[in-house]
Amino acid sequence: MHQCTECGTVAAEPRLRYCEECGARMPEYKPPAVLPEEREGGAALADSRSAKPPYDGPKWLEHVPAHSPTSLGVILHMVALWLTILPFFAGVGPFWSFVMTLGGAMVIAREYRVAHLPNPLLDWIPESVLPRFLPAVYSALAVALILPLLEMSILPLLWLGGTALVLRDQWTKVLVGPDGYAELFEPRQALRGMRVLAFAGIVVCLLALFFTWTIVGEVPSGPTPYGGEGGLRVSGLQLPMGATVEIGLLALLAMLMLKPEVERPVWLRFVPVGVMVICLAWALVNIHMKMGPLVFLGGLVPLGLVAVFQALGREELPEPVADEFPEDQPYDEDPDAPPPDEFADDDMPLDDDMPPDDDMPPDEDDNRRG
Repeated sequence: MHQCTECGTVAAEPRLRYCEECGARMPEYKPPAVLPEEREGGAALADSRSAKPPYDGPKWLEHVPAHSPTSLGVILHMVALWLTILPFFAGVGPFWSFVMTLGGAMVIAREYRVAHLPNPLLDWIPESVLPRFLPAVYSALAVALILPLLEMSILPLLWLGGTALVLRDQWTKVLVGPDGYAELFEPRQALRGMRVLAFAGIVVCLLALFFTWTIVGEVPSGPTPYGGEGGLRVSGLQLPMGATVEIGLLALLAMLMLKPEVERPVWLRFVPVGVMVICLAWALVNIHMKMGPLVFLGGLVPLGLVAVFQALGREELPEPVADEFPEDQPYDEDPDAPPPDEFADDDMPLDDDMPPDDDMPPDEDDNRRG
């Protein structure tokens, strides 16, 4: 209680410097002392307000960023990419390693946004670079990059495990469902019309990437260029830009599977020709008299044919022209004409107007007999 020493009036505001009644100077205000119990209770109340809600999800995701299986899959991918720095592990090249690292960070940032969890390291990333299709594109690249990493080591196990976690978590989020991106594709579309030629060419080219393209340290053993001894066999996927060519072929395969009702920009029909030029130039740069390059060039022939037709806008065969008249309608009948009974001759007698048989005039032969 803050009271004036002159008139004894209790101040309504304890911090007043002068009395409101007599104007005398008020004594210095001293706040009441806080007990230790009250201090601890206030601190506990403040801590409870700033504390995060307790985690009640699966135990194995408790310490995973954003408590998301996708984040765990991305972490496995990053571990696999770091292992490719070692010379005795297969790799996807510096470009795709950078793309997957950047994409993995963006996917984890999006998982934090979806879960409404803060992360000071990723909160600065704007929302505009974290679209809904980002996990779908990342999943597609993760599936495509499995092929260049296949070898007898722990590397493909890490990559396959991470890809399985990402697909499992994003399957119902962005891949399937009414608004899922998987609804834009239909595998049967790749086998219709001229697309079947492109499908066969892509399969042949992908298989050719596993064949031998060159032999490092080969020693010729005869007059033919096919002979040789020793050396390390190198497949097409192990060559520089091999992963880029493989991803381009798989992208063409995805374009072949697009449903007809999906809207396509005009420039999309020129993409197959661009991928064809890149694949052809890459094959010619790395060509050797081996099975891999020869089979690859053979697969590019039907693929290039369909790509040229797509660029010219003649990919699909012309639809058969429907009959101008239906089968149950004669050619000389006007479809807009009224029913035939309206054109009946008014002079023609109806069945009701015909005389009965008894009233019919007798036949001439009957008259002659009579």
